[in-house]
Amino acid sequence: MTIYHVGVDVGKDRHHVSIRDISKDTYCKAFSITNDRSGFMELIAAIEKLSPEKSDFLIGVEACSFALNLSYFLMEAGYNLVEVNPFRASQFRKAQGKKAKTDRIDARTIAAILSLGDHKPLSLPDPILDNLKELTRFRTGLVDERATMIIHLREALSVLFPEFEKVFRQLDSAGSLALLAVFSGPENLIAAGEETVGKTLLLASPRRMGRGMARRIIEAAKGTVGVVQKQPALGIKTSILAKRIANLQSTIRELDKQITVLFNELPCKPQGFPLGRAPTLAAIVSEIGDIHRFPTLKKFLSHLGWCPQSFQTGNFRLEHPRMSHAGNKYIRRLIWMLSILAIRTVPRYRMYFQRRVGEGKAKMHILVAVGRKLLSMLYAMLKRGVPYDSNWEENSRLALARH
Repeated sequence: MTIYHVGVDVGKDRHHVSIRDISKDTYCKAFSITNDRSGFMELIAAIEKLSPEKSDFLIGVEACSFALNLSYFLMEAGYNLVEVNPFRASQFRKAQGKKAKTDRIDARTIAAILSLGDHKPLSLPDPILDNLKELTRFRTGLVDERATMIIHLREALSVLFPEFEKVFRQLDSAGSLALLAVFSGPENLIAAGEETVGKTLLLASPRRMGRGMARRIIEAAKGTVGVVQKQPALGIKTSILAKRIANLQSTIRELDKQITVLFNELPCKPQGFPLGRAPTLAAIVSEIGDIHRFPTLKKFLSHLGWCPQSFQTGNFRLEHPRMSHAGNKYIRRLIWMLSILAIRTVPRYRMYFQRRVGEGKAKMHILVAVGRKLLSMLYAMLKRGVPYDSNWEENSRLALARH
């Protein structure tokens, strides 16, 4: 039974701690600890003075990257931890009428808010899932960075060499990036000549591009309407951007290999899913974590934010509420992309999409429904530990017929 609530306001160098005695509704004097082993041991020593039983304490920490070291340390020591949303803690502090804000007040607020319950319990995650989450989130950042670089490259080319994308429709292809990295502008392409440009293309994309593509790009360069005055600066800019994009793509490919190796160590293999590449599936599975912490599909969908946001006041109830924006932003983004892929490649979902469109339903609403179907399927697969069965409906009927 919990006797003490411990609130920890985390920081980069120091954490502030406040301990509340629930039975007496009193607080111990707040103190601070350093963000290192000696500081963590100091916190445990202060706790053990109150009670040697670890189950007597519930420790609340802010949802912040600075809290990870302390959280893992305390969980390995056997203490019960929950994660407190900083926004919720801030609103709770204001509701108590406290206008002042200090680290000590924040620690006391976290200790007080623990009595409300409904906090995310923390536990030591599976090592493979934990590392997969770290790598897939890092990959997401690299992919976003690549997308930003491509936008900058497209903007620069629209002034420097607007005809370039008419020849190379895929701006981030190996041949396109190789040319932009080596030949900084239309004038350099013309000066290099068809043979040199062709060799560069062949090296970048063997058996795909050569003299024919070189001829086309040089002809486009001769007739370009690019701003001549800006060519020196924009040429340098496009060259640097092309090199950075190429390096990012190489890094992402290498990272994908490492993610796939880790993912293959899990019981659920990439081949067991109806669609999606290993990095995408690894990201979803690692963000979900332990599927058994969700007793029902409803709680699972609610946790991910793939559910309607109810709105009701008096006798009014919104009939078609928008989807909740709560939940895990990484999974929502990936499920949305998988929903689009599903209606293009999986017959079952494509037929469902076409039927609902024929009934007059909005396409965006149908995509949300497809995403819910995918999450429901994923929940069942992870919960039961079985691969996807494309004939599950027919098999279910046969099973019922036998009984």
